[in-house]
Amino acid sequence: MLGRDVSPVEIADIFAAEWRLRKVFPPSPLLNMEFLNQQLGAQVWLKAENLLPSGAYKYRGAMNKITSLIERYGKELRIVTASSGNHGMACALAARNLGVQANVVVPVSTPQVKKDSIRALGANLVEVGATYDESFVSACELAEKEHLYYVHPTSDRYTVGGQGTISLEILDQCPQVEQIVVPIGGGGLITGIALTMKTLKPSVKIYGVMPAGSAVYVESRRQGQLVTLDHCSSMADAVVRKTGEEYLYPYIEKYVDDIFTVTEDSIRQAVRTACLYGKLTLEGSGALALAALLEKKCPLSPGTVLICSGGNIDKAVLDLCMQA
Repeated sequence: MLGRDVSPVEIADIFAAEWRLRKVFPPSPLLNMEFLNQQLGAQVWLKAENLLPSGAYKYRGAMNKITSLIERYGKELRIVTASSGNHGMACALAARNLGVQANVVVPVSTPQVKKDSIRALGANLVEVGATYDESFVSACELAEKEHLYYVHPTSDRYTVGGQGTISLEILDQCPQVEQIVVPIGGGGLITGIALTMKTLKPSVKIYGVMPAGSAVYVESRRQGQLVTLDHCSSMADAVVRKTGEEYLYPYIEKYVDDIFTVTEDSIRQAVRTACLYGKLTLEGSGALALAALLEKKCPLSPGTVLICSGGNIDKAVLDLCMQA
């Protein structure tokens, strides 16, 4: 696939990504909110990735990847990607800021707020399929037909490198970190965070969280091989996947200590709790780490960091969560 890099990710890639990204935006805040601590009965830290320019952590990987392509091929290149929304928004924003044409293929079910944002950022939006997996096939066909450079949302050395910069920031902002709780969709976020943290501070525990209705890496770990689910669904639309990524699966198995599932009720409660007590607006996927704590799926310690991965939530969905 033109432009994609599936060579092994190394710690040097993370530091190179940090050098690129610090030219564009500052580290995301790491927040400690007393009212939330009181609700949970313990002190936790919120890594507010929802406050990045595109409203989600995806801006890291997209900016790092597109910048690396420009370094190699120049600004005349055109890119394409498939996305459930957040990566598409990140690519559209990064491409606009870097002067590159972007094409974004999304499932028809993608929240309207994300589709509107992608169009407003100047990208060519194509709606195909009911799930990310179907959009991905269509995007690959478009890339081959139009000779476009593919910016993979998860399985690319530079995308993972961008996401791994989160760990560098956490080590600087919270040196006492003991465990990090991370949402999992395709797996690029937790791969970057886990590889970086386990390399630089191996004692830190890395826990992943998936919706019970879309838990492909949980089932894969149970069976000892990467599997494809028959069905998947969740209000956490950004992480709904029928299958995992072959490129990322070995990293997840090596570096992630455990993976938990959470219910839809817990996700809605986590969105509400984050808003009321954490003072953050999170989408379903962005609230998965908090949902795991509400379900008491992982132990609490003063060095717990929750990755709040995104905040691009439809108003109607937010209203339903607030009524829960």
